[in-house]
Amino acid sequence: MNLWHSLHSECIATHVPCSSKNELLQTIARSAAQAPELASIGEAALLKALTAREELGSTGLTDSIAIPHCSFEGMQDFVVGVVTTQEPIEFHAIDEKPSQIFIFLIGPTGNRNKHIRLLSSISKAVKEPSLRKQLKEASSAEQIKTLFESRIEYSDPGFTGQGKSLVTVYIQHEEYFNDILEALSSDADGSVSVIETENANQYLYHMPLFAGFWSDHRQSFSRIIVSVVNRESVNSVLRRVHTIAPDMEQNRGVMITVQDLAFSLGSIDF
Repeated sequence: MNLWHSLHSECIATHVPCSSKNELLQTIARSAAQAPELASIGEAALLKALTAREELGSTGLTDSIAIPHCSFEGMQDFVVGVVTTQEPIEFHAIDEKPSQIFIFLIGPTGNRNKHIRLLSSISKAVKEPSLRKQLKEASSAEQIKTLFESRIEYSDPGFTGQGKSLVTVYIQHEEYFNDILEALSSDADGSVSVIETENANQYLYHMPLFAGFWSDHRQSFSRIIVSVVNRESVNSVLRRVHTIAPDMEQNRGVMITVQDLAFSLGSIDF
């Protein structure tokens, strides 16, 4: 499926004249309440849940993007909506710059894995400058839906038991870690694990034969991300990791391996 199947036309509002974070959340709650799946929840409960999530930490990302989200018991499916404002507003974003594009996601509490995958898919897609520009310029719900249909992909892996690959990424550069984890999380439904490791020099340093090679013995960043993805998604994953770490062929610090699995069964929570 594509992510745009969860996008409701009635939950899209463009060039809204909001001037504050609270006013924006009220606009989102009012818009979200128009979706049939959320009609029984109501605007007041939606605003309360969205506000509570923001109090845990702002959902404002970088480059004018924010992804407000929350969940409710009893929902059967996810609702995605989009609000753009006339002018950027203060949303306490990660880059400390105002936000102007708000893609909100509301779903069932019991489906955390899909919730995370949808958030990752949205976040990954809006990193493309041309898409952000088009979202800001869009003046109708139809234009927004067309952008989601053509540019924001989300594939639900479902269950096959076969046709899976094990993708393992070894990371020694901390600046790449979050982006690579996000990329893998959007393609693996509850089959991603992070292993905290130490570089071999942490052990070799204590061996007399090799001690002279390290004059400054310090802890260094080292993580391994292990994920199981559909085999047909592997090339897409490889391209995304290479985009994040474009110098991996010339410089040490990131390595990716892929193994086809003869069999896989079950999944794990994120």
